[in-house]
Amino acid sequence: MSHVVASPGLCCRDPEASEVVASVLVEEMLHMTLTANLLNAVGGHPQLDSPRMLPGYPRCLPHGDCSFEVPLLRFSREALDVFLKIECPEAPGAPPESDAYETIGQFYDAIRGGLRALCAELGEPRVFCGDPARQISDAPFPGGGRIIAVNSLASALAALDEIVEQGEGAAHVEV
Repeated sequence: MSHVVASPGLCCRDPEASEVVASVLVEEMLHMTLTANLLNAVGGHPQLDSPRMLPGYPRCLPHGDCSFEVPLLRFSREALDVFLKIECPEAPGAPPESDAYETIGQFYDAIRGGLRALCAELGEPRVFCGDPARQISDAPFPGGGRIIAVNSLASALAALDEIVEQGEGAAHVEV
């Protein structure tokens, strides 16, 4: 994980914790950019200002396993445990799941499979029919990672890999 220096206005008793939180926020903005590129590429339109985007808490992850609820918490050990549970890697051999998934990794695997299936059935030009002007161009991202413009199955899979590689469901091994 890349580290970004926290904003001087960010008040925190632990500067190292503040730096880690800031780096995670930057990575999440990259993930949002990549998912917006994916949605734009298939003709969708990201909407971040919809009242539906402001659900009440606690709540289950959308389309996730409802045995786990995400609470709204202050930054704490308990909040970190929630984040770790959300990004827990899937077990080796776990099937892709688009609904009632247990891990984010399974959800991303289901997206990959769905894109491959649609391209095989309809052809890439019909799947990736979005306006190229709505893409954020290929570029390095501050704090690490890379923005990937999505216009094909290969670039869509690369964008998903970029997200997963940074921790969204990636199976990292501690050494």
